Amino acid sequence: MKARKFFTTLMGVASATLLVALFTSACTKVDEPTPLPQPQPATYSIKGEVYNNQTSTALAGVTVQMGTLTTTTDNAGKFQFLNLTTAGKYVINLSKDGFLPTAISLEFQPAAPNHALIYTVSAKMVPYIPGGTYIEPSVGGTLFIEGGAQDATLTVDANTVVKDANGATVTTAYQIVANETTDQSTETELLPALKVFTFAPTGYTFTPALTLTVDNPLTNYQYSNLVLQYFTNNAWETQSTPVTFDETDNNYVTMISHFSSYKVAFDTEVTAGTTTEENITVIDSLKINRGLTDVTWSNWVHVKKSGYVFEGSLNTILTNAGIADAGDQAEIIASIKNIVTKFNNGVAPADAFTSGNDTYVNERDIPSLTYMIITGKQTFTRNTYTLKVKTLDGTSEKTIVFTTVHAGTVDIEFDLKQYDEHAHGHYHGHDHGLGGGGTI
Repeated sequence: MKARKFFTTLMGVASATLLVALFTSACTKVDEPTPLPQPQPATYSIKGEVYNNQTSTALAGVTVQMGTLTTTTDNAGKFQFLNLTTAGKYVINLSKDGFLPTAISLEFQPAAPNHALIYTVSAKMVPYIPGGTYIEPSVGGTLFIEGGAQDATLTVDANTVVKDANGATVTTAYQIVANETTDQSTETELLPALKVFTFAPTGYTFTPALTLTVDNPLTNYQYSNLVLQYFTNNAWETQSTPVTFDETDNNYVTMISHFSSYKVAFDTEVTAGTTTEENITVIDSLKINRGLTDVTWSNWVHVKKSGYVFEGSLNTILTNAGIADAGDQAEIIASIKNIVTKFNNGVAPADAFTSGNDTYVNERDIPSLTYMIITGKQTFTRNTYTLKVKTLDGTSEKTIVFTTVHAGTVDIEFDLKQYDEHAHGHYHGHDHGLGGGGTI
């Protein structure tokens, strides 16, 4: 009885405790959810890199200005403007001593809240080249190219569209450097130059094309076989753009649309002419072996000519062609010499062949009681050139034909003969005729 009473009492206590727990649980307060933050306005960031246009290396120390904001590129050529709050157009101005100023234009479209737009830009700055001329795109201008006895000009029309090597339109003032220079060696389209020019910055293009004029060095005539060539891929390439003549200003006129090197060249016709041989002197022209054993000889000294010359007087050739003015003759002769020099690997013609001893080393056996007669010949080849000129008004054309003679291959001939008393007079006479000889 006592045990049952204790159990009943215990159950009562447990039930009461459960009720209290249930009641307590039912009365617990639940917190309200934390409200989400308000949407943040969109942000706009710009990250950029600046390079040297000439070397493609990173450009440090560039001043970067955008409105009231200013920064400087680091050693890697990088800059940034972070967390701008306004969409729209931005203009970034780049400046650095020794380089042409550059401007970058970009535009952010409005973005929704909680968005961050990051615009990455890359720019190249062109090194400043002393002696260049600044051109304002809306105004244009004319560059005077000094060089040699004749001058040239390059004209940029107002509102010419200019693009850099990357194809980006140049909107700020830009610099052009134009110089007269020497020809660049190449194995293709080998045409001699009246004038060669280099234009920088390399890779710039122009629409419409720029007008290049070159002063005519002649007073009463114009060269009538000129073409325009462009240097690309290490070779000269003939352009379809013609070279015309302006009688009023006595200038040659052509057009260029992209910058590099250009050549106003003579489209000269060259033909190979005749080949002749001439006897040459062999110093040891006779060798006699009177001994009873074979002997050898290896050094064969002979006299040969070198170089090349004009065949006939150029002044006479021009006079016979009807070109008598001394000034025009001097200018045309200078052009003729430049033409043949170009076609002969840069070697200029000489007034006369050079002559000197040369030694041919080749071991030859001369048997017992035998003599050897040595004779020599040298080949001379001729190249014929055609140059045409017109009167200034273009009504009459004159053809100038001139020839160069080139000293070429030497041919040494060895002729063995049996030695005997009957032949003595023969070889003795041969010895005297060739101016040398000897007994071995």
